[in-house]
Amino acid sequence: MAAKVILHIGQQKSGTTYLQEMLGHITGPLAEEAGILYPASIREILPDAIENHEKATRGLLGTEYPWVSAADAAVERGKWTRLMAKVHAWQDTVLISAEALAAIRSPAVARLLAEFGGAAVEVVITTRGLDRSLPSLWQQHVRNGRQSGMEEFFAVLAEQRDRGRRAIEEEPDLHLWRAFGLGGLVRRWAAEVGPERVRVVVNPGSPPDLLWHRFAAAVGASACVGRLPAEIRTRRAHSGLTGDEIELLIALNRRLDGAGWSTFERRALREEILLRGLNGRGERGGPVAVPESARALVAAWAEEDLAGLRSSGVEIVGRPEELRPAPRPPDAAGPPTSFQVADAAAAAILAVAPRGRYAQAPPPKSWRTWIRTRVRSTEMLPAPSDPTRPPPDAGSTASPN
Repeated sequence: MAAKVILHIGQQKSGTTYLQEMLGHITGPLAEEAGILYPASIREILPDAIENHEKATRGLLGTEYPWVSAADAAVERGKWTRLMAKVHAWQDTVLISAEALAAIRSPAVARLLAEFGGAAVEVVITTRGLDRSLPSLWQQHVRNGRQSGMEEFFAVLAEQRDRGRRAIEEEPDLHLWRAFGLGGLVRRWAAEVGPERVRVVVNPGSPPDLLWHRFAAAVGASACVGRLPAEIRTRRAHSGLTGDEIELLIALNRRLDGAGWSTFERRALREEILLRGLNGRGERGGPVAVPESARALVAAWAEEDLAGLRSSGVEIVGRPEELRPAPRPPDAAGPPTSFQVADAAAAAILAVAPRGRYAQAPPPKSWRTWIRTRVRSTEMLPAPSDPTRPPPDAGSTASPN
């Protein structure tokens, strides 16, 4: 059995994917120079994937994650068995990274820790200001098929948080605030492993490699920081979406609702539009910011979490003040104009248009007649019967809906 297990448990939208990519590039030096095993799980099947261990934890915790069915958990059970075999075979430190663990309740925390027997378990939590992480979470929901605007999203968040600490800790559907409520998250895990074994790493947002330096120090891998090329260390995992792109995707999700597309087809269409159409545009604008109507509320949530963090007795890597929302981010974009949305829509059309279909020479008739004929033969998406109904797509792992 490993002498020590380090659990990196998120939070979501705090730079976890970026860190997992960094770790995947230096698994050799981590093991050889720092004695830290970052075990393969996803990479056993997909060698180029960004390694994380969330699916393996589904095999143990199953429906403790509200978005995981019993059938899905059964499929992943073998991943947990194989991961634990590697933990038992390694004699030094094992690092496991699964951001969804931030959302589990105390009984599930105890169940997870029991799996590691006599190993000393430490917990590392990466966190970012709510004014950045919550808009990013909303974007992820839209990418997953949701149709709610940002103000509606924040109204749901407020209603959930108002239900109180006990409800958040006990009710399965309030997993979002179990994960994003930093004060409660720290208390929950410190109660199981002891505050001296919990470290909170603050993501300042910029420069990007400062998060990597802080995280490496927290897990005992500072000696390996320089083993990454500069272009890897300074890479950003996600560029985020702009306001016009979000408006486009919300409209698309509404049109897809009831149109007969499967969950897989919807997801594939959105990802093709994002990767081939929107991400490659030159001038995309600034990040989406917290709406004015929710700014004071987010600031109050941040202060409550800061107070809980400071009183917890855990180690903080970074400056807690970096978690306070700015009055308004200087690079935030304003409301999108109709021209900006139209430009994003044009990029989306070009991303998925079957260009070869139009490369052939038109038949010997007027262009206008030819185009009319082609349009009539194209199957158009029907209008949704109820545009307010949530989509059947699988949402984000921290959906508030």
